[in-house]
Amino acid sequence: MELRHWRYFIAVAEELNFSRAAQRLHVSQPPLSRQIRDLEFELNVKLFERNRQEVKLTKVGRALLARARELIRNAEALRTQADKMVAEDYAELQLGYAPAPTAAIIAGILSRYHELAPGAPVTLHDLSLSEILTGLKAKKLHAGLTLRPRAGEMRGLKFEVLCRYSVGIICADSGSLADLSVIRPSSVPMDNLVGYRAADFPEYHQWVAKVLGVSKNRVAITQECDGVMSVIAAVESGHAPAVVGEFTTAVAGNRVRFIPFASKASYMDVGLLFRKNENAENVKKLIASSLDFKQFSKTSSVVLRHGIQ
Repeated sequence: MELRHWRYFIAVAEELNFSRAAQRLHVSQPPLSRQIRDLEFELNVKLFERNRQEVKLTKVGRALLARARELIRNAEALRTQADKMVAEDYAELQLGYAPAPTAAIIAGILSRYHELAPGAPVTLHDLSLSEILTGLKAKKLHAGLTLRPRAGEMRGLKFEVLCRYSVGIICADSGSLADLSVIRPSSVPMDNLVGYRAADFPEYHQWVAKVLGVSKNRVAITQECDGVMSVIAAVESGHAPAVVGEFTTAVAGNRVRFIPFASKASYMDVGLLFRKNENAENVKKLIASSLDFKQFSKTSSVVLRHGIQ
């Protein structure tokens, strides 16, 4: 016999009605009746008196009800204790993340991590890519969910790609560019852009120039912002467009319009960054969680595109 037999017994004993007990347990009535019969067979006793009008506990059933409740309480306490012991095996995970690039994936990855490492503590650090690189190399972070670093920044580190996003601009719905379905980099007003502050995101200005195919001194960020929400607000106000990855739409929603680049396909990889040969159990679980999420996302995309065959 299994714990579920006793849970089913308790539900029927408390409801004294198989239909209500089945609803409470979120099962159909025939399997519930079958489980009760199996329990009676294994115990070699009759637990209920049944007829068309009512269900009553037998004398043995009444005696076993209190013991069954105690058994379930003890089992739940044991499970809680086991989860606590598992959690104690994991150091607190120090995870850096770039807010905008990871907006669409971080919740799913953390949800899976807590399934694989129940009760394990996590501290999240809202950081730029350069800060995540510094934290990993100083061993203040276990891992980072972020954009792909440049090849020269990857010494001693490994990057696992989880998502790839197209690159384009965001503009105000009322702006002159809003009716475009795609845009050429040469059509972007390079002398008037919204963007991230160079002091906080030193890699951003050079990246914009590279995406637009011009030298850095030809790009003018006329309104610098300290984070994704201020970039979105500045663009929404009609000040100017901003060059971003499509992941920004996960934060912006319908407040601004995203227009991908047409003539020059550009992409941004978002993934998990961690030290090579990492042996910490919490990082191994995080890597597994990230790969599980990546596979789930691929499967979901196929189903959405083609339907279930």
